[in-house]
Amino acid sequence: MRRPSVSPFFRALLSIVALALPALTAGAQPALLDSIRPGVELAVTRGDWPALDAAAARLRIAAKGAGARDPWTQYDLGYVLHRRASAMIIADEAARAKPLLEEAEAALGRSVGLGGGGTATALRGAVTGQLAGTGGAFNAMRMGPRSFKLLDEALAAAPRDPRVAFLNGLTRLNAPRAFGGGPAKAEPELRRAVALYATDRPVGAAPAWGRVDAHIWLGIALEQLGRRDEARVELQRALALAPGHAWVTRELLPKLDAAR
Repeated sequence: MRRPSVSPFFRALLSIVALALPALTAGAQPALLDSIRPGVELAVTRGDWPALDAAAARLRIAAKGAGARDPWTQYDLGYVLHRRASAMIIADEAARAKPLLEEAEAALGRSVGLGGGGTATALRGAVTGQLAGTGGAFNAMRMGPRSFKLLDEALAAAPRDPRVAFLNGLTRLNAPRAFGGGPAKAEPELRRAVALYATDRPVGAAPAWGRVDAHIWLGIALEQLGRRDEARVELQRALALAPGHAWVTRELLPKLDAAR
């Protein structure tokens, strides 16, 4: 049985549509991320974890569909899962956080493979560092060095990216001193991140988060170093950028007050 013939005009039309589809998909992804990102940052500021779970659900769908080949859709999925898992770790729920971190690490690996560069490598390194702390001593010895290796690669690839500097400082702060961590190691890199954020102007679909966090974690590092007045200044700077930030107002500042 002969196949129906396709007219030259129709064949040309199909070719145009096929060429246009990737561009249309690529154009749709920034719009999707623009619609999700403000809600994610608001949820973090408010401590609204159900809203963060809803954002993760949307990104999971996008990452398997139209955004499967988009580095920033994969990145944002990893970022939101990292945020959710971080809240669980702070609440002493590391066992619940571990599967989210594993999912985040996989998404960020895809982001790196699709061209996410140093920005994605840094977040993957930070998530790997979190995984190092959720699975016992053997896991820490295996994942800890890998985390630092990824962060070193990110710093080499994107030395002026404030998110890279911040995640490097954050990971150093939370790593055991025996592995090169601690507040004295973290403070210079967190200060560098704060300085870089002052002139940060991401373009296109590149991520733009972290300025508030840099002040918060610099404040935490300073508090751990016993410099509580300086810590308070950084936490107040974070509040100036994100008024009413739940973690700062409900936990971090009251902790400073209690110490005094």
